[in-house]
Amino acid sequence: MFGKSKREAGLGALSSARPARHSRGWGDVRSHLQKSESLRVLDFGLTSPANINYLTSLGHSVYMANIVQDATRPEWQKPPDPDAPAGSESDIAANFDIDRFIAANLDFSGRDFDIILLWDTANYLPSVMVPALFERLREVLRPEGRLLAFFHSKSTGPETAFSRYQLTDSDDLLVLDGGSFPVRGVYQTRQVERFLEGFSNIRFFLGKDNVREVIAVR
Repeated sequence: MFGKSKREAGLGALSSARPARHSRGWGDVRSHLQKSESLRVLDFGLTSPANINYLTSLGHSVYMANIVQDATRPEWQKPPDPDAPAGSESDIAANFDIDRFIAANLDFSGRDFDIILLWDTANYLPSVMVPALFERLREVLRPEGRLLAFFHSKSTGPETAFSRYQLTDSDDLLVLDGGSFPVRGVYQTRQVERFLEGFSNIRFFLGKDNVREVIAVR
């Protein structure tokens, strides 16, 4: 799940199936990366040699975390509560073991980070997991560190296909197919603001593809 150069199975199957995506959020983070030295970056998604090469060429260290696929595994399901009213929360999110998942997948061995590139990971996780994800990321983000996150505003449509965002030396991102994972939650601006409580500065950017970009500074 976590490391400098780990390759996940299926990485070779990624293809650039969609046009490059202009990203004001990435443009802001890219400028910060180019002006800074020796930052530690946490990049979510399938391991990307291109992203590793780009970030290390700027003198930064990079670590990868791919949790969307892990979150689909049945091992994170707790036994259903026999006393729960029938039909109250029948989807798998209701019994997702948040604490065990965080301990197994978001333990960074004492490392903290200057930049976290979360992308649209939150949309593809069980909804009960999302607040805990942001709380954990705030814990491992250094003071004045920056978090970049994307949020889809629709649950269906071609733009909601799970993607791997490949960094470029411009404000555009290459959008690569990342696998078949459905959107499991859509979050409005007020919900995102609640996820980011405890951050000192939050900026929203709205893209043409119904994606809200957020930069949060710890």
